[in-house]
Amino acid sequence: MRTAIIGAGQAGRRTAELLRGLDAEREILLLGEETEPPYDRPPLSKEVLLGEERPRGLMQRAAEVYEAQRIALRLGEKVTRIDLGAARLETAAGECIAYDSLVIATGARARGLRIPGADDPRVLTLRSIADARALRARLRTGLRLVVAGAGLIGLEVAAAAIQLGCAVTVLEMGERAMARCVPEAVSARIEAWHRAAGVVLEFGCPLTAIRPQPDAIHLVTGKGEVSADLLLVAVGAIPNMELALDAGIAVDDGILTDADGRTSHPHVFAAGEVARIWQRGAGRHVRFETWQVAQHQPVAVANALCGEQKPYAELPWHWTDQYGRNVQILGTHSAALEWLEREDGGRLIYFGVDPEERVHSAVLIDNGREATPLRRIIAAEKPIQRNRLLDPSVALRQLC
Repeated sequence: MRTAIIGAGQAGRRTAELLRGLDAEREILLLGEETEPPYDRPPLSKEVLLGEERPRGLMQRAAEVYEAQRIALRLGEKVTRIDLGAARLETAAGECIAYDSLVIATGARARGLRIPGADDPRVLTLRSIADARALRARLRTGLRLVVAGAGLIGLEVAAAAIQLGCAVTVLEMGERAMARCVPEAVSARIEAWHRAAGVVLEFGCPLTAIRPQPDAIHLVTGKGEVSADLLLVAVGAIPNMELALDAGIAVDDGILTDADGRTSHPHVFAAGEVARIWQRGAGRHVRFETWQVAQHQPVAVANALCGEQKPYAELPWHWTDQYGRNVQILGTHSAALEWLEREDGGRLIYFGVDPEERVHSAVLIDNGREATPLRRIIAAEKPIQRNRLLDPSVALRQLC
């Protein structure tokens, strides 16, 4: 039996390795469009930009590891078509590859700008290790870098660039930093870190056009014009779902799957950021752009391929490191929640609670050790008196 996996990123790698652990005899083919062996992406906007060529978090294994696991890793292979009826793949090189089961782990790509001038070579995005190396090669003392987008990637790039001596401006259409995932109080703290480091933050500032000139690019915004040597666009990601769409597999801002990763076709699965996964608790399909889903959702996929059920139902979790500070986010941000702050010696927790005083989400600043008891508190869905939540003398494990 052959399982083909399209996409040799983190989710594809994890699916292949987990599947090998469950089935010693299956033929596993891992096809990657990039020429780099599989790697994890979180270090790209942090350690790689700061000059670490092979940071530990990159998790890049040598080709010999895949050979030892009997995973056929084929890099630089672009799949152009899925033929569901014939159960085969077609590649850009003209090869046809048969499969018995298929996993689509094609991830997502950086969202570009649809404005005049966006095709200038000084307008960059950050999604791959090649992108990170290209950006790092151009960052230098005195370079004027503008970042479009005050989300996680944009702010991590801004933090790295200012440390490398660049003059950094961040333009954000919204009214605050990381507004999609943290409450206003956390945004204010993060903004203060950046301003203290010398980053210029402009909110309510849409970018409407780019006017390339020989010596600079001039950015037309809702608040006037800004000159830059380089523009980094960090305004979100688009799932690479075109192969599935063209094959007739159900999609909707991602490939629709059940909790086991199975798509609308019984022998085709989706893993990682490209998947829009059924979440029973939410009562809807959800797509996660996080390291967590690429690392853990393949457990459900690999088991389902072997006839077992381990549905993916984890609490969303992601993190960011900026200026040596760590922010961890549990659950999803909602304006309907009331946010309570707890401080203990500089370590902070923000609890998102509903009117019944149940904790639905949380943000931790330099306090990652409390993530485990917080997951239990959120999962329990039990009311907790706010005076106990806010009292640093009450250990969170006592509230689980």
